[in-house]
Amino acid sequence: MTLTATIEAIKAYLKKTEKGEVKPDNLPPCPRCHVEAHHFKMHAYRERRFLIIINMVVQAVYCPLIRFACPGCRKTVTSYPDFAIPHKHYTRQAIMHFAEAYVGSDATYQQALICENSVPGYPDGEKTLAPSTIHRWITSLSRLTNTSRKAMDMVLQANPRSTICRDVAQWIVPLRKYKTEGRRVCLHKCFQLLATEAIFKSLFGFSIFTKLTTICAFT
Repeated sequence: MTLTATIEAIKAYLKKTEKGEVKPDNLPPCPRCHVEAHHFKMHAYRERRFLIIINMVVQAVYCPLIRFACPGCRKTVTSYPDFAIPHKHYTRQAIMHFAEAYVGSDATYQQALICENSVPGYPDGEKTLAPSTIHRWITSLSRLTNTSRKAMDMVLQANPRSTICRDVAQWIVPLRKYKTEGRRVCLHKCFQLLATEAIFKSLFGFSIFTKLTTICAFT
């Protein structure tokens, strides 16, 4: 899995927003009045700071996100690019990379941080990415149950013979990775999302977040 989104990808999206080329077509219908997304109107820009990892150094890049409004009820929703996850500054690629490094292996949180024999650090050189950060990311991913479920439904519709349901059900969280039942469930839900993402990308050629991030993004 890619370690981080590239600065080129973020700048390319920035240019699309400046040219008015970001459309609401990939958004779900309004959950309140069911107006289809292609009828949504641009509502506002909101600048977001994204943190990317370049040569193992965390760097900040700024890019606006666009909010669209439903013309029927004025409910608004944020359109997220491929590299963004709601409420997170690090890019989707980084969050899922480190979550998979922990959930999908025998690694500890500290070991999961190691890339190219080092741990990503901040520009001042005094701090590095903390193990507790991966813990929080896994918790956040585990809460995207609606996104995970809808992605799994799409996988099964595209390939009814997929073993994704059985694979997720049979996966057992190693005992050393949790102390409470709540954390075990959290890790299992995160594994489900990661496993579904891998199959989803192989079938459709893009991340589940490209299509489904905004399911719960309406406000």
